[in-house]
Amino acid sequence: MSTMETKTVETNPGNKPKVLLLDNHDSFVYNLVDALSGYDTVVMRNTVTVTEILDESPDLIVLSPGPGHPTDAGCMMELIDTVLGKIPLLGICLGFQALLEYHGGKVTPCGPVHGSTDTMVLTSEGAQHPVFHGLTTDVEPDQPDYVGTQVPIARYHSLGCTQLPEGLRALGYIDDIVMAAETTDGTALGLQFHPESVLTPAGPIMLERCVEQLASKSVL
Repeated sequence: MSTMETKTVETNPGNKPKVLLLDNHDSFVYNLVDALSGYDTVVMRNTVTVTEILDESPDLIVLSPGPGHPTDAGCMMELIDTVLGKIPLLGICLGFQALLEYHGGKVTPCGPVHGSTDTMVLTSEGAQHPVFHGLTTDVEPDQPDYVGTQVPIARYHSLGCTQLPEGLRALGYIDDIVMAAETTDGTALGLQFHPESVLTPAGPIMLERCVEQLASKSVL
């Protein structure tokens, strides 16, 4: 394995989960590395083998954004097939699209959206989900029990999925595009948007919640 294919980033990991970030050749992947700097983080390119990834014994695997279609992203689809339900997965943008494709969804062109902040509308499950709880912007001061559904998020994508496949439950949409979903057993979670972007105001909170919740579900 070349030194360009793997890198360890450790910043006061303590008892934090070990996170393996699969780099899908995204130009801004180290923004995500920075966002994960509080964890014991290993970065590996999608050109490595699944065996090499498993040898790192991660508590959680993060599937990064990247260019192209998820089925063309190196070892990513094989990795999902190998670890789904055993090692928790967090898919971001392209990584989320890979989870959708794996479950039988169709990821197709949806018009380029790059560098904009839009409003994701949570489903009833999403509004109660611990990742998004308390982060909505539509509040009713006179109704303390009101549960909001609107979350501002950063979009950088030209592909998307409009028909949620079986095995996943939707957590949020923009128009008819699925923006967040998780497997029914809760061991994999996907975000079409970019929580590591400054254009997602509550992104750091969301990312931390994703990691902490998913890492607790590892069964290996």
